[in-house]
Parts: sequence; structure tokens; C-alpha cells
Amino acid sequence: MQYVSTRGGPPVSGIEAVCRGISRAGGLYVPESPPEPLSLTSLKGMPFQEVMAAFYHRFLPDLPLVSWEAVVRDAFRSLEGMDQVPRLPLTRLNDYLDRYFLINADQMPTGSLADLTHAVFSKLWPLLPKTEHTRLVMALLPEDSLVSLAGGETDLLKILFLSTGGARGGELAGRVSGREQVRLFEEGFDARYREFARLAAEPSFEEKLSRRGFAPLFMGPGHLLEVLTAGALATAVAASIAEFSGEEKVLDFAVAKDHLSFVAGLVYASILQIPLGTVYVGESEPASLMPLFRTGKSAQPVKRKRPGITGMDFPVNLERLFYEVTGRDGEKTGHLCQQAANPGEQLLSEDEIQLLNQSIVVGSCDYKYCLRLIRTVYDQTDYLVGRDTADAIACWAKHADQKADSAVCYVQERSPLLDAAVCARALFGKEAGRMEAIRMVSEETDVPLWPSLAKISEDSQGADWPVLTGSIEEAVYQLLNSQDAGR
Repeated sequence: MQYVSTRGGPPVSGIEAVCRGISRAGGLYVPESPPEPLSLTSLKGMPFQEVMAAFYHRFLPDLPLVSWEAVVRDAFRSLEGMDQVPRLPLTRLNDYLDRYFLINADQMPTGSLADLTHAVFSKLWPLLPKTEHTRLVMALLPEDSLVSLAGGETDLLKILFLSTGGARGGELAGRVSGREQVRLFEEGFDARYREFARLAAEPSFEEKLSRRGFAPLFMGPGHLLEVLTAGALATAVAASIAEFSGEEKVLDFAVAKDHLSFVAGLVYASILQIPLGTVYVGESEPASLMPLFRTGKSAQPVKRKRPGITGMDFPVNLERLFYEVTGRDGEKTGHLCQQAANPGEQLLSEDEIQLLNQSIVVGSCDYKYCLRLIRTVYDQTDYLVGRDTADAIACWAKHADQKADSAVCYVQERSPLLDAAVCARALFGKEAGRMEAIRMVSEETDVPLWPSLAKISEDSQGADWPVLTGSIEEAVYQLLNSQDAGR
């Protein structure tokens, strides 16, 4: 099983794709050809860990199936605790809504499905081939993923790049280990990611690291293991729902815009011929994704109405979709990703727009409707959803055929406590400070506090981490120089 970059270049093994992250051309890794399909019928009744292991093994057969079964089993045990029985993070909303399901991150150690990806990474890493160079992890990720990644079981040297606009610095400060360094950046995430991708494609940078005894792992949104974990989870969900319902219904998904890695995972599940239907992608207004899907143009710049939210205007995983709709043209895909920074730029042709919209529907949701929807879902199901999930449900509610026989699974990738201020407004009709809102919402809904969140207070801040004044490359050299000086 070989992988190619969305921006061209020679194929590599799946293991190399996992260990490199971003390709040497600056792109994301995708399968060169589809693997053998999986039969949903054969998966029904299997333990969900075995279903996920079978999925991973299809895409990364470098490791035997028995190794993947151990990786998945141990990853879930690390999430649940050794005294707990691992379980699939899936719930049916209630007995009267038997076609409605929710993938829920409420019980994860840091309130995010990123915990599952990093648990799998931690258990997989010791099984990967060793090199003579020390692995250096450079992570430019949304803050949920950084909090999840920090303090992991692997003893890797890491430099974590965090946006100053986030709200989880206090949690991150309590989780970082001595082998992890944090650097802040004040610019938008999109601009820094483009710099990050260019650095991954710079041969001289890798050569300099190699001379110092390091091999880079560029960990950004849409790392191959993140996408495969989403696909494995979706496949296990499909098998579980098919077993529950007694039939193999088409399964739709509703996903938030900032979680397009999950959409990429659904594409990979479809490649294995798992019967998935339409994917509904929701975003807040003002929309940044809808213009692209409707007109093929990049969005005009807008002022964010949600303080503290640092999601991407141009989700990185769109690159995988661009690669497919352009006929796997790496050069054109790279050009599109650069042009996306220009507001109102015509990126796609009419034919490419049609391909982009196949099986994917994008919709936006305004703030007031979102508040009503959060309250309605809670009143009808006793499950609390956050703002991002409400956006996704709103898209599904507006565009789906409610009379169709398909089931739907809403994907809540992050605990609603991470959007507690909005949830408190929806439930109680009033504003509240962050920690007060978290307390109120948790007590009302029984959504659990995880340890790193429970420890922080209203005035908790991140540590006094250095702010980038230059390039990411310079920050990496400074870190390595300080490591050398400390030896």
C-alpha cells in the first residue's frame, strides 16, 4: 500500500507517511490506489475494536492485523482506564428517535475525539521501525488537538505551536512535559499553516536537522493517522448501527466545518464500500466554506463574531478534496491551496464544483437559530450539543429528506463544555464567565469535567511561553540550540 502527496512527488509507504506527516512537497498523503473493500455484513457482530483494526489494516498493511488489534485495544484501555470496559463513543439519542445517533467526545480525557487519535498514535509508535535519528515532532494544530497531544506516553521531543487567540492555554500548561516546548503565534492559523507546509517542502531544512541527528514529523490538521482514525471510527459506528437495526441502512453524517478530517475519514470508509450516504457540513455565519461549494470562489474576509475561536477559514483537509476534483493533479492542487488566501479568487471550474458537491452538502447557521437548536435538542433528547455540532445539525435539518429511510449520525468532536458560554446562553438565557458557565452547564446536563479542565480557574492562563517574532524555522533552531546548551 503506497501513498502519494496531494502536491505531487514519488509514492511512499504508509509507515513513512505516518512518520513524516506533511509530505516533502508540502501536501497531505492519500492512498495511491484503493485497498480491498470491507463487507459491512461480515463486520456486524464483531467487537468494535476488531472492526477498527480491520479498517486500519486495510490502509496500513505494513503491520499485521494482530498488531492493529493490540494497538486499538490498548488505545481504548488507555482512554477508559484499566478498570473500565472500553466502549464505542456512540449513543442513540432516545427510544423514539431510533434513526438518530451521536458520536460524542464527552467521556474523552480532554473532551475531544483527538484523544482517540493520539492514543492510537502512542500505542502504534513503539511498533514502527526505529531510525538512527531522533524524531522531532513539530505540531501546528488546533488547540483541542494540542491539549490532547501534550503529555502523551511517547517520549518524543516536541515543539507545539499554539495560537494566542485560544481558550485552553491553562489546560495545556498543566499537561506539557519536560520534552515538550510551546511557542505562541499571533497571526491567523491559515497563514502559519502555509508557512509550515512550505517548511516541510524545504529540502535544506530537513538536511540541517539530519546533520544534527533529527528526523522531522510535521504534525498538522489532517495527519494521515487522524483521518484513518476517523474512518475507522465511522466504520465501527456503521457496523454497530447495522447490528442494532438489523439491516444495513444508508448512514448519513453531520459534521462541523472545523472537523473536515472526519469528512476525509468518511471518504476513506466509502472507498472500502461501507454504505455511507450524504455528509452534511455545517458552519457558523458568516460562512467561509459555502462560497467555495456554491461558486468555486474563496470567501471574502469577515470579522469573527465569536471571540476566542481560532478555527481555520480554509480547512486544511479541503486539500484532499481539491486533489480528487482536479483529477489528482498535484501541481494544480498546490496552486489552489495558495490561491485560497486571496479573497474572492475563482478557484474551481463548473465541473470541479459539481464534483466537490457530490455527496457533500454545506450549510450555515446564525447565532440565534443555533441557540434555539441547542435547547431543542437538549429538551428532546437530554443530550447537550455544542455550537459546532448545532451548526452541523442545522445543515442536516435544512437539507436532508426527513422522510428518507436513512439513519443519521451527528458528530460531536469536542465536548460542549468547550463552548460552555454559548450552551449556558442557550439553556439559561444569560451570559456567564467561562468557568461559571462550565460549572452551570456541567451540573445541569451531567456532562463530565475532565481532570485538566477541573483544575483550572477563571483566571487560569497559559504559561509565559515565547511568542514567535520570526519564522517557524528560526523557532525550531532556537529550541534545538537550547537543548544542546542544556546537555
